[in-house]
Amino acid sequence: MKFDVGGLGAARRLRGGLRRWTTLAMAFALLAAGSASTRPALRAAEPAAKSTTSRAAREDALRALPLKQLRPEMQAKVAAVLNDTSIFRRLPTQTIDCDPALFQFLVTNPDIVVNIWRSMGVTSVSMDRLDADHFRAADGDGTTCTAEFVYRDHDTNIIYGEGTYEGPLFPRPVRGQCVAMLKTAEIRETNGRYYITARLDLFLHVENAGVELLAKMFQGWLGKTIDHNFTETVAFLGNVSSTSETNPQGMRKLAGRLNHVDEDRRSQFALVIEQVAGNLSAVSMASQQPSKKTRP
Repeated sequence: MKFDVGGLGAARRLRGGLRRWTTLAMAFALLAAGSASTRPALRAAEPAAKSTTSRAAREDALRALPLKQLRPEMQAKVAAVLNDTSIFRRLPTQTIDCDPALFQFLVTNPDIVVNIWRSMGVTSVSMDRLDADHFRAADGDGTTCTAEFVYRDHDTNIIYGEGTYEGPLFPRPVRGQCVAMLKTAEIRETNGRYYITARLDLFLHVENAGVELLAKMFQGWLGKTIDHNFTETVAFLGNVSSTSETNPQGMRKLAGRLNHVDEDRRSQFALVIEQVAGNLSAVSMASQQPSKKTRP
């Protein structure tokens, strides 16, 4: 089948579309962090590993994915992506200094994170929470996505997402599906601070054969974009934690300005911020106190 992309200009527009799609994918990937890990599949605070698309990493991810434990209707949807993956990528392992309660709150409320980004003027993506497990997002330029939690346990969280692009770049809508599996772990160091480690395995399927071919051609560039988005997103959670510790008043004011989040969850966010300020400030004070000397 002949596919005419219209030269370099169309290729650049394609890369822009893929960038927006992966931005939405990273927003939904936050969902996969779920609850704090009590029996980690990863070693918390382990050295950062590079991203990989290797067959060994993909087979390792497939072995770890509990497909048979999903609801029957979700087994079929997830299996369809796993059996016909356009792009697989194991993203770099990330470790951040972050309060566990705040981390858990933000990853289970990703629309709050997106609302913060919008208030900062760093994204045009919008996200709506439909219920505890279902979310909807759009970038304002023709890309829309829906996603839901399909599995959660002590160390593995899986989301399934579907996305569509309708715009001038292609004569007909382009659809795709995503399966994201994220492993998390936490550790408390001797200084009392918590460190959270996360690793994401991402399976993407693009339905349009021509777009799938081009996505594979741009896989090196696209992979770097995915890595960057994930790294920046996880780091942002750490920044929210540290700012809540050092400037809780400013963070509470920010929580009150989140106009795309219901009042109840704004209040919950403000309460978590207050708890972080107390918990981590106490840790900092304790670590700065000189040890007592005993007389010989």
